[in-house]
Amino acid sequence: MRYTFFLAFSFFSFTLLFSGCTPKKENSFIISGNVPNLTNDYILLSHVEDLQNNKTVLIDSLKVNKRGKFNAVYFLEPDIYTLSFDNKKTIPLAINKGQHIVLKGDNLDELKITGSSDTQLLNDYESFRKESLNRLVKSVRDTIKKLKKENIKVHEIAELREVEVENYEKHLDELTLFIKEKMGTSIAVYATSTRWNSKNLPFLKELVSEFEGEHPEIDITKKLKNKIQLLQKTSIGTIVSNIKMPNQLGELISLDSIKGTYTLIDFWASWCPPCRTESTLLNELYKAYNSKGFEIYGISLDSKKERWLKALEMDNRIWTNVSTVEGFKTPVSIEYGITALPTNFLIDAEGEIIASNIHGKHLKAKIEELFSN
Repeated sequence: MRYTFFLAFSFFSFTLLFSGCTPKKENSFIISGNVPNLTNDYILLSHVEDLQNNKTVLIDSLKVNKRGKFNAVYFLEPDIYTLSFDNKKTIPLAINKGQHIVLKGDNLDELKITGSSDTQLLNDYESFRKESLNRLVKSVRDTIKKLKKENIKVHEIAELREVEVENYEKHLDELTLFIKEKMGTSIAVYATSTRWNSKNLPFLKELVSEFEGEHPEIDITKKLKNKIQLLQKTSIGTIVSNIKMPNQLGELISLDSIKGTYTLIDFWASWCPPCRTESTLLNELYKAYNSKGFEIYGISLDSKKERWLKALEMDNRIWTNVSTVEGFKTPVSIEYGITALPTNFLIDAEGEIIASNIHGKHLKAKIEELFSN
């Protein structure tokens, strides 16, 4: 499975906003409802400022009366927000201008949300995402766990790991199809952008163009356009920029200095089982084709150096390996838009991307093809 990091809700700053009964400005919305028996007499409203880096900002504390009722009007742009109840439950909201979001329920487990078609689409997407992930990816992982307990041969598990990675790609394709068929230019589209990839770039460019036509001035339009620019940097045919990072000895090693006839830029981590399993194949390819000009530039997204070093030794990763041990906050990871592992890019001698996210038998076949000519 390619391991994806998920949205984490935290609070960094506080800004009190105006309250009232009805919105009078263009960018405004109402949040109201009735949730009795809350421990606290307030609900926290936060703005999801940066999906990619999991950053949220506390906006307001909604007063809840003794009967559990609350009501507030906000003059804010359409965006993704969250409501947090009693530090127990956090609900994401995709809010467009003019909407009146109503939350009701006898307890936090039975909350019903009305008044926002965008929030409904976001919830529908999340439900579908989880179902798709369980069906295509987690089911394979469960099978692997079962086989491990039964001491099944390593090569059979390796084959399942390959299926796991392939199924994750199918999962992403299903998410793209859901967006294409059901989301249109909804504000909820922004919440899906962390899983976009360059494979679907033509559709995503068209989507963002239509989104900008519907929402020309808001902040998330700029963020979606930036996401497209990021994907374009790692699309097939693009020339990658040089990378310079420290290896396990602390020596700065640049991509340009080791670049061969063909070079695999391999993003991985010690905690990623499919990455570890693929080490065996990478060893085979490196030993077979390194003398002919095949190189690997392994970039670890570990956050603990000792785990990275141990994995290098255990997996016999004898090619160039670098890391700043900053996890997904590694600058190169952000530059390349890496949100899941394993991820790779195959480049030629000029640094042009000729393939991306190819693994297992597909990677082996590609390398064999390139060096058979």
